[in-house]
Formats: sequence, structure tokens, C-alpha cells
Amino acid sequence: MSGLVAANHIARRGLPVAVLEKASAVGGRAITREKHGFLFNLGPHALYRAGTLQQTLRDFGIAVRGGVPTGAGGYALYRGRRHTLPTGLASLMTTGLLDIAEKIELARVQTALPAIDAAAADRETLSSWLDAHVHHERVRDLLRTIVRVTTFTNDPERQSAGAALAQLQLGLKGVLYLDGGWQTIVEGLRRTALAAGARIVTTSPAVGLERHNAREVTAVRLADGTAVRASAVVIAAGPDDVDAISGQTRLASTLPSPVRIATLDVALRSLPRPKQTVAFGVDTPLYFSVHSALARLAPQAGALIHVSKYLRPDENAGREVEQELERLMDDMQPGWRDRVEARHYLPSLMVTHAEVTAASGGLGGRPAPRLAPFDNLFVAGDWVGPRGQLSDAAAASAVDAARLATEAAGHAAQRSGAAIQIA
Repeated sequence: MSGLVAANHIARRGLPVAVLEKASAVGGRAITREKHGFLFNLGPHALYRAGTLQQTLRDFGIAVRGGVPTGAGGYALYRGRRHTLPTGLASLMTTGLLDIAEKIELARVQTALPAIDAAAADRETLSSWLDAHVHHERVRDLLRTIVRVTTFTNDPERQSAGAALAQLQLGLKGVLYLDGGWQTIVEGLRRTALAAGARIVTTSPAVGLERHNAREVTAVRLADGTAVRASAVVIAAGPDDVDAISGQTRLASTLPSPVRIATLDVALRSLPRPKQTVAFGVDTPLYFSVHSALARLAPQAGALIHVSKYLRPDENAGREVEQELERLMDDMQPGWRDRVEARHYLPSLMVTHAEVTAASGGLGGRPAPRLAPFDNLFVAGDWVGPRGQLSDAAAASAVDAARLATEAAGHAAQRSGAAIQIA
């Protein structure tokens, strides 16, 4: 998706640009697959309404629609029991999850959250920040739960508190579950890029670069041996691919671990318990949500459900985790197994290529879009740049990389006929 954002930005400025896509179709982890009328994203996806990606889509004239989850009527899972999820004043007062002192403290934290200087805590771990600012352990547990849901990260001993707080603040402004799945974003970006003059070439994996000197890239080498001339290059990929294509960087070995989840995505003919649509684990890193309750992702009466476990950096998820997710389905939707139309289990789905850690300096410690020592080589992705997380980081870094590539290429691209290449 970063590549499509970058292509749109460059093409709108009148420069020739081509997307060299290694797969047979663009979209990467944002693709949506259809099966029996159900639309499967790769795990749970939410678009932050005040995030960079949504603003970028507006700038490109791409409209998306969907439903806004509030958590109302949801459950907090704690010590094997379901409690009312405290999402507002009424649910906070009635939940049995917290005692009165814990409720008062949670209300205080929620009230203070919008005004917290998140960046000041960039180099502090989430665990240390919670220990210093939250007295009750169960309130800390609940805040860790919300951080897992908003960042997908289950690593409070290393996660940057500043990054976590910034994402919580962004989440206060709401998210969207998209009608038609995230493929609607991919198709919108593809369509507007082509309309602006960009070229998209699929099944064209980049394997290397050609240089004029130590600082200037002149072409992208493809797997079939073709060398595609370039006035500038944006590599919109993960750090492993950047290292392989550039032949010079060692980014993958220096970055924090990827963020991963295990996810069971289930399509049901109907819901056994239609009112039980949301549950978050408090003492377990589990997530349950019927996304089709808010977005058009299923045929009439059908349901599309995401059940996930947020994995620790060193955790491997096999059949035992799938069974754990099935047990959560048993609890929330008893009898679901008799109504399955389709299901996908992804034991190790990468959510983002690198966790935002305190040790790396939080958001500001991520690699910059300009790839040293080159003057015309840039990178974009969910692990790049100081702005945003998840898809917002992918969009923000793509815009930054595209702007820098446009400046580097200048009018030379138009004179020479060499395009800015996005690999």
C-alpha cells in the first residue's frame, strides 16, 4: 500500500512514475479475499478516522465507508468470566470488573489521556509508565488491553510508552471497519494512481540496483535480468527486502522484532448469539470481534468474525493457539462450528515489520525515509519515519519518501525519460 500512496503523490506532481510490484496484484497485506460471499481481510483491520492514511485518502479524493465500533455492549474477559467492557460512564459504573477505587482511577486516566504529552514518554517503556502513573494493577491490566487492541503489540516491557499513548489518543477519535474490506482502499489507490499517469507493472520483483557512483542509483534490476532506468527509487517494502535490493544496508538486523498476531477468521451462516459481538482479554492477550456487525463484509444474516491472539516477540503459535481461539469462539458463540461457511487460520501474521520500542527512541527512533548514503534512494513502510503507526506509518512514510524522491529527480526525469521507480 505504501507504494501506491507514493505513486499517487508523485504522479500528481507531473513526474513519470512506475510501481514494480513483485506479486501478481498490488495491495500486500491490505488485500481482501472473497469466499462464498464473505470478504476476508488478513486479520482484523481498522482505519483510524483522524490518522494519516484517512487524510491521505481524502487528499486523493478516495471515499471509504463503514461502521464505527464503540465497544458498547462488549465484554472484558478476566479470570474466565465475562464482564461489561467499560467504554463510557454508564458501563464503567455498572461493570463488575473493577471496584469503586479502580473505577475512579480509570475515569481519571481516561479524562487526562487527551492532554498527556506522549512524546515525552517515547524512551520509557509502557510497563514503567503504567507503574509510575497508575496505582491499581487491574486498571493497568485494562490499559494494557486497550494498548494491545490499538497497537497489536503485546510487549509492555519494551514497547515505547510514548508510542502507545499516542495511539490511544488517536483511537479516541474513532476508527472505521470498512464496507467491502480493505481492498476498497487498494482499489481506490490503484485507480487514482493510474488516472494520474502512474504505471503499475505486476509480477516484476526487484532484486538489485545499478549505480552511477556510491551515491546515485540509475536503475532497478528485476528478477528476469531487466534493468529499469530510474531518476529516483522508493523501496516500499520491509527491511529484509530493502537490505536485499539495496545490497548495502543492514536494517533488518538492527531493528526491533516484528509485531505479529495469530488470527482465526471465521465466516458463519448466522450468529448463535447475535448480541455478543465484542470481547477483549484483560488477563489474556485475546481479541474477538464480529466485524460484519458494523461493515458490509458478509451476505445477509451471515457473520464475519476475527478472533486473534497478540503474540509476544518470541512466541510461536501452532495448533494449540488455534484451539485457544476456538475455545473463545465456543464461549462467545456456542454452536458456531455447525454454521461455518469458511475459516482461515494464520498462526503468525505480521502486523508491522518492527515494534516501536523505548530503547530505539519511540517513533522518532525509526529509520528515516532517505536511505544513506544515497541521494536518490528512499524507503517507505510501517516501520519508517517518525509519524504514525500501522497503516498510518505506511502512508506517512510513503508521502515523505515520494516528496523526497520528487525533489531528487526534479525535471531530470522529464528530460531523460527515466521514471521514479517504486519497488
